[in-house]
Amino acid sequence: MKIIGKAAKTSFYYKKDLKDFPYWDLTYKVKCNSTENELNNYLKRIKFKFDRPIAIIAKEQFSGIGQYGREWSSPPGGIWLSAAYPIFNNKFLPEIFPMSIANQLCEMFLEQSIKVDLKWPNDIFLGSRKIIGFLPKVITRGSEILYVRVGIGLNLNNKTPKEGISLSEAIKRKNLCEYQWTSRILKVICNAVNCNSSKMEVIKKANKFLNKKYLPKGYDSLTWSIKHIDWSGNLIMVDKKNQKKNLFFN
Repeated sequence: MKIIGKAAKTSFYYKKDLKDFPYWDLTYKVKCNSTENELNNYLKRIKFKFDRPIAIIAKEQFSGIGQYGREWSSPPGGIWLSAAYPIFNNKFLPEIFPMSIANQLCEMFLEQSIKVDLKWPNDIFLGSRKIIGFLPKVITRGSEILYVRVGIGLNLNNKTPKEGISLSEAIKRKNLCEYQWTSRILKVICNAVNCNSSKMEVIKKANKFLNKKYLPKGYDSLTWSIKHIDWSGNLIMVDKKNQKKNLFFN
């Protein structure tokens, strides 16, 4: 693992807990405009040639980028991360990568006995408040899958707007270790890449985490479930009578 500055502490937890996972190139920023822009610049410098995952981690962002280019609130105390992961597995299914990321993030919290809900397509909630957001992308050249990217923002110890909640507030513990939680997020990304070759298994897990109260009117939580997901991240829902509806998000 290439260690730059304070990323050494993340590396410590990563190597301690995740011995069988690949090495990462980690760059740690105290402040930056956007980890997405920093990752763009990094990839340009290496001419988009890399054979191991890369992550840019910031303690604070001034202009974090969320869905549809919306600004992402990123004050000190949170974990703000953008990653690129090369794809060498020809069984990788790009259309379910966003759902794989969502599942693995939910399971990350469950491993710590924290129950969360998935609000498709980009948010995870604790109760009625957002605790983490994610923005996945699949980068292709023609029919070839080159790599995946994902931006992740976790409210850890930071102050949040009223619609958000930090993990430290939720579990009533101050000063949670940002390096340990960063290493857990790196594990999430690895698992999402390596455990997405079974579409039905990924969909089954997503049905467990998807909070139906966030679905549009007409989708009853007791009758509708995810049947399929298309290339654009749109869900194909089915009710108990096997009637289908497309649920568009993009």
